[in-house]
Amino acid sequence: MTGAETRGDLREPRDHYLWELRPYFRQVAGQLVLGSLCGIMMNTAVVLPAILLGRAIDAVHAFARGEAGPDAVTAAAVAYLLATLATEAPRVGKRWWLMTANARIRASLRADCLRGVLRWPMERLHRTPVGDLMSRIIGDVEVLGVGVREFTIETWDTVLFSVSLVVAMLVYDAPLAALALLPVPVALLLSHASGRWVQRRTTAAREANASLTAAVQEQLAGVRVLRLFGRTATAVERVAALSASFAAANLAAVRLKGGLQPVYTALVTGGVVFVVWLGGIRVVEGALSLGSFVAFLELYLRFVNRGFRIPQLVNSVQTGGVAYGRLRTLLAPPLPVAGEPPLASFRPSRVTGLESGARYNGAAAPPSAAPAALAFQAVRFRYPGAAGLALDGVTLDVAPGALVGVTGPVGAGKSALARAALALYHLEAGRVLLDGCDVTSLAGAGVAARAGYLPQDGYLFSGTVRENVLLGESPGPSADRGGTPEDGTLGRALALASLEDDVRAFPDGLDTQIGELGVRVSGGQRQRISLARAVAVPEVTGAQPGLLVLDDPFSAVDVDTEVRIVGALREAFGPAAPHEHRATILLCSHRLASFPLADRVVVLDHGRVAEDGTHEALVRAGGLYARIYAAQRRAEGDVGAPLEAERQGGVPAMAGTAGDIR
Repeated sequence: MTGAETRGDLREPRDHYLWELRPYFRQVAGQLVLGSLCGIMMNTAVVLPAILLGRAIDAVHAFARGEAGPDAVTAAAVAYLLATLATEAPRVGKRWWLMTANARIRASLRADCLRGVLRWPMERLHRTPVGDLMSRIIGDVEVLGVGVREFTIETWDTVLFSVSLVVAMLVYDAPLAALALLPVPVALLLSHASGRWVQRRTTAAREANASLTAAVQEQLAGVRVLRLFGRTATAVERVAALSASFAAANLAAVRLKGGLQPVYTALVTGGVVFVVWLGGIRVVEGALSLGSFVAFLELYLRFVNRGFRIPQLVNSVQTGGVAYGRLRTLLAPPLPVAGEPPLASFRPSRVTGLESGARYNGAAAPPSAAPAALAFQAVRFRYPGAAGLALDGVTLDVAPGALVGVTGPVGAGKSALARAALALYHLEAGRVLLDGCDVTSLAGAGVAARAGYLPQDGYLFSGTVRENVLLGESPGPSADRGGTPEDGTLGRALALASLEDDVRAFPDGLDTQIGELGVRVSGGQRQRISLARAVAVPEVTGAQPGLLVLDDPFSAVDVDTEVRIVGALREAFGPAAPHEHRATILLCSHRLASFPLADRVVVLDHGRVAEDGTHEALVRAGGLYARIYAAQRRAEGDVGAPLEAERQGGVPAMAGTAGDIR
């Protein structure tokens, strides 16, 4: 992300961030109410131990002079113990309710940050480092959580606590209390004045953390390349330099906060001189009993033990504001509490929307059982920051149910066409229609309900084969726990991707762990798992995929497997399939072995449609497509006859392959 964009993220909010966070406070309103009630009880009783300690001392003195019996001393001691219990028991409840409420707020903030990022336009994701997002969602939420925690907890632990003690001291001796508390306003003014320094250094520390996280994430993702080329030392040096910068920025922030703390403590504690001096004089003069003096001194010392936290509270809230400034542009609107079950806000382990199964994808379009119609109308598209156009005035109508192959030289615009079809990026001009609707109005859940997508770099997650194909959705009766595919959505998807034999060969079948990015399976298996996902996910979410967009799906599989997969797709979704199962297929590939099976072939060159027609017609025309096809046939062997036979005579029976099993 550029510096200007970063500064834009940190613009001052119109309202104080604690006010903007009120939807999150509503989510935990029950816990906040209980914690606050405990806080009020604690701070109502907080003056009692000091007062009753003074009375106990006076009772002991009276007993020593023979003016009171042992029962009075015992009663005073018991009263002191009960007062201590009345103070500490509510403190436990207060801390429990408020701390768990803070944890729930942080969990909701992280979920909403991720939900917001998932809704970002692709151009913004294109510019933003993943490490920077990780730093914000993890680190800045923690910093913000500290500010919220200080506000919710220290309001009772420090502010009301201190107010109660101050009121009690004023009742005992107002002039002495006023003198003792004289330095406190100075400490508060200093905390406010130092806020700009705290914010500046906190911002520098958080930005340094983001840079370090982004670098570490990038180096770890490319660790195999670094080791292969012997550049591990360079990677370590880069991370070490960024670590040093982060350490310096973090140290500067800690040094400032650590330096302010003793100043606050010294200012707040300075009044003890007046307490000892004037209080001692009043005891000697008889204006104040020894017990009252001890009670006043105990009240003051308890205030001193917490009073310095008031200016620190101000600085912590200021630091939380910096973190919130970095999170504001990530956050999706908080989930409402209207749909939550009764008393949900009192439950310390609940995250709003999680247990109720709330979906974060938005409202999906009604599922359709018809193949999709796709139209490109004078589409101009440019990748963010690119100098040239990826698509330049492309106009193309794709009939419902057609299998259209899209090819062309490297950089011709094949992937751009696939991404434009799904509204992954904003267009510079023109529009794309899906079933007559502009895809930009269906972006997200609307497109997902109608389309399956296999990107050029099909991403696999840590987990099992089953989890990667279904992306967390329930598969229904598609596979047993042993991992053997059966009839159903999952089994059908595996068959179409020619993965059945591979899954049977895996040690745990569908429940085999494939590792981060699928490192435990071959490149061809990774690609076919992604293909199975493109077919399965729309179905398990309740929709029949009316459009399949496959972007270079066969770069890691052999020619026989490629032909078998395309033939299976044509059989499952083509004209011979029942109407409710038919789908339009947009196959973008530089590999042409399966293109004789396509109903139509579109050739792109420099972002424009160079040729358009059937495979046979384009081969006879002797143009760009014919030259590419002939070159690939020479390189891969003469596969034309079998392909033509398949096109004319049907698709052979499905068979698995172990050609790319490790």
